[in-house]
Amino acid sequence: MRFLTGRGRYVADIPLDGALHVAVVRSTHAHARVLRVDAAAALKQDGVVGAFTLAELPELRGALPPPVVPASPVKPYRQSALADGLVRFVGEPVAAVVATDAYRAADGADAVGVDYEPLTPVTDPEQALAPDSPLVHADWGTNVAATVALETGDVDGALRGAHLVLTRRLRFGRHTALPLEPRAVAARWDRVTESLHVWSSTQMPYGVRQRIADALALPVDSVRVTAPDVGGGFGTKGPVYPEELIVAALARRLERPVRWSDTREASFASTTHAGDQLHTATLALAADGMILALADDFLVDAGAYLPRGAVVAGVTAPHLLGLYRVPAFRCRGRIVVTHKVPSAPYRGAGRPQATFVAERLMDLAARELGIDPVELRRRNLIAADQMPYDRRLPYRDGMPMIHDSGDYPALLDVALGRVRYDAFRAEQRAARRAGRLIGVGIAAYNEATAIGPHEGAAVGIEADGRVRVVVGATSQGQGHETTLAQIGAARLGVSLESVTVAGGDTARFPSGAGTFASRVAVIVGNAVAQAADAVGEKARRVAARALECAADDVVVADGRVSVKGAADRGLDFAAVAALAQRPDVVRELGEPGLSATRFVSPASVTWASGVHVATVEVDRETGAVKVLAYHAVHDAGHEINPLVVAGQTHGGAVQGIGTALSEEIVYDASGQLLTGTLMEYGPPRADAVPPIDVASCDSPSPLNPLGLKGTGEGSAVPGPAAIANAVADALGAGAPDITRVPLYAGGLACRA
Repeated sequence: MRFLTGRGRYVADIPLDGALHVAVVRSTHAHARVLRVDAAAALKQDGVVGAFTLAELPELRGALPPPVVPASPVKPYRQSALADGLVRFVGEPVAAVVATDAYRAADGADAVGVDYEPLTPVTDPEQALAPDSPLVHADWGTNVAATVALETGDVDGALRGAHLVLTRRLRFGRHTALPLEPRAVAARWDRVTESLHVWSSTQMPYGVRQRIADALALPVDSVRVTAPDVGGGFGTKGPVYPEELIVAALARRLERPVRWSDTREASFASTTHAGDQLHTATLALAADGMILALADDFLVDAGAYLPRGAVVAGVTAPHLLGLYRVPAFRCRGRIVVTHKVPSAPYRGAGRPQATFVAERLMDLAARELGIDPVELRRRNLIAADQMPYDRRLPYRDGMPMIHDSGDYPALLDVALGRVRYDAFRAEQRAARRAGRLIGVGIAAYNEATAIGPHEGAAVGIEADGRVRVVVGATSQGQGHETTLAQIGAARLGVSLESVTVAGGDTARFPSGAGTFASRVAVIVGNAVAQAADAVGEKARRVAARALECAADDVVVADGRVSVKGAADRGLDFAAVAALAQRPDVVRELGEPGLSATRFVSPASVTWASGVHVATVEVDRETGAVKVLAYHAVHDAGHEINPLVVAGQTHGGAVQGIGTALSEEIVYDASGQLLTGTLMEYGPPRADAVPPIDVASCDSPSPLNPLGLKGTGEGSAVPGPAAIANAVADALGAGAPDITRVPLYAGGLACRA
């Protein structure tokens, strides 16, 4: 409700009297030595307090090593928060100017002179593999940062015996998230307690806390990181950024509050990018259309650094298998560094790329075999009676890759019913006779959700009888305050309005990993349920003493505890909370009050899934694509709040449409960003978004008591594939293959 009434509180809304403002001087070269930084002119400007390079803030040297990601080690490096004599992408921080307001800071930054010695950059991942390529990190001796490999079955034998072997090179373009709130950081140093309070629009406050503590040589408990209301993240607010360390270091150095806010334009060169994969993939099939093998060799253009390690490659590889039975599979993914803005997970994190490859190959194979794309999928989908389905491969958490539940043929059937597939085919034939090109595209996907290591929740009944839920995970618009409150309310038998939820503050909850990988509902939700159950049990024990009955005879409902069968003999929660403070009760319970904290560490991921169908029209003269309708059917396990799930699905579908049609980060050969404003970068506008139809076909997961599967990212996964398939279907058999997204770069302007 506070968002609807304008009472949201973002980093820029945090009141900090006398706060100084930071502006960052960024590299104008993709690859260069920094010869000299001259801040004399900046320091003479009105309101400028100081200008800082790494020489003035040596604690920031090497302060950003790549995170440790299990099973996906990357080559070691240590990025400095301010350039350490060498810049590796346009936008890398070189210096920081501090002034009394944001405008004076920006003017001061513009006045800083930097002398560079330009070096040759590499901006193409294939060129980066060449023996004579410039090296992004010279001490590596290579531009390959990490390699991920998976294999099962006899791929070579399957290729030799196949009726059809289909090989294509497929490209997934580079893009970025555009959260309504760009990144922002504020910090205040307390000289008396030698502690630091940092506010950041981050998805991982505990990771930010650890990096700041390490850089400033502070005990972890001397650093508090709060993520207040966060206006969108989509994965790009997951990494720890240089600005978080710069602001923290300056707040301590200057002993004054310090703040920084990104601008929309600057964010294109300061916030992580995503996508940017090149695949050489082969699909082998029998004459009847049964899949025999899938092989893929792909490159991930990671940019200059790896702020989330090898996560994206580790996610892409296993998701290539989709919902299908694939007897033999071989995959190699190489993460390649280039002189571009660093890349990191963005909603879907490797799954959109994997789904685009697999689902385009399915449509291309169907055309080669003369089989309807629906029928080819139906023949190869894992059946419901085969669940749980063991892939005989490890997932990136090291556990066996086992699809826990689902009815994939039913997902397809529901989706086809929503689009009225047979009727659309008849309409398509009539439209073609009239000169119109319309098409339908299908994309099936799965999503490994709720990866560990753990998350927790603290649930307590307050003195006034209200229920408080505190978690470590942050929210960036996923509706956590609603869904987690629903779980707590249901377990304790209270109204939703009597439950408050708070998260994202390292001082209020001991630990957490963060909000990513569609994990909060599953892991935190089950932690809330367990903690609420423990609180309910305490309430029964306390009430049993007062009501002179056995604890098993106490009923918890409607914010009260009462004797079973005698509702008039009871107490409200406020009275029970007061009793829980009595010395005799404390001796029995071992602690005062009605509260409990529980942590959940999943053994492995849950597998959500879905089928999306898009219908499009392609202009015969210009190649312009209009999405006519979009249908999304998903399996999210047990849905806590179907409206929240539908909202997530709508948002993800829109992002998929943008990725498919118009969003791309483009660089020239010198590493200069050509799409650095919203004048060049094309997110979908309202007139490009059709009605989005959402339906569920849920199968509760057996892996957690609430039967939940994550659903935050899945809806963004299949859109590019579905729309590409629909456009190919509209153009017909004589058109060139569509092998890349966004589609505007794929040659559609040729007349059909």
